Amino acid sequence: MTHYLKYVFVIMTLAGVNTAYAQAKTQEHYQELEVGVGGNIKHTHTDVNYKNKEFDLHIHPLWESRYVTEGRDNLAGNGIASIATEVNYKNFAVIPWAAKGISSDYSELNLNAIYTAHLSEQIEMYVGYNYIKAREYGIDAHDNELSLDVAYFYADDIQLLSSVYYSFDASGTFLEMAVKKGFYINDLLLLDIQSGVGVNAGYVSDGHNGVNNVKFTANLSYQLFNQLALYTYTSYSIAVNKDEKRFAGDETLRNIFWGGVGLSYQY
Repeated sequence: MTHYLKYVFVIMTLAGVNTAYAQAKTQEHYQELEVGVGGNIKHTHTDVNYKNKEFDLHIHPLWESRYVTEGRDNLAGNGIASIATEVNYKNFAVIPWAAKGISSDYSELNLNAIYTAHLSEQIEMYVGYNYIKAREYGIDAHDNELSLDVAYFYADDIQLLSSVYYSFDASGTFLEMAVKKGFYINDLLLLDIQSGVGVNAGYVSDGHNGVNNVKFTANLSYQLFNQLALYTYTSYSIAVNKDEKRFAGDETLRNIFWGGVGLSYQY
């Protein structure tokens, strides 16, 4: 499977959650679904002034210095720019995500549909479908993926994260597990730090199965105006059990440092 074929079947198995936004509400917790690299969904706290609505719209442009998924540097060190627009109604979200390589002939479109279910006061589940279309140097590729996320709030500022996504094209799965802690610096500034591990099970079909990478990420967001936030992140991924002599897909599995900056507008 090529790096840009991504359809997510995300299972947050160890009571977990993992750059447009969909709002989901438990009795005490507000969550944002955010579509970022590769169209994957992740979960972040909303700003403290956010009020949950039945319907809302988010626009989310993002620039990233590299396009990294599954611990792999997909565009040989080149960056990627993306924009996501999310339409959210109650527990349903529709999120198109479009991306373009900054210095490479690469483009990708993801069409996500996500449903949120509140299993308990501390656990939320996200079920999703994603259609993916990608084009690189004149070659088109398509994939379909499914997702199931379960979010466990260990404490107000700590989440345990686990994510499994499944690709129909590759007939394979990738598992990610992480722990995230949030820090409310003030009413306008939020920081969260996350560490996790990724495990390949046929999702990267020409890469080795088993533990692939360990990743550390720090996200910082600043509320510029009532409906507009500026955010930035930095990540470092460490390759685990890399064996490019036996597995061609391990060639792009590297120790990588990268970052991104973007905006989030809530209508």
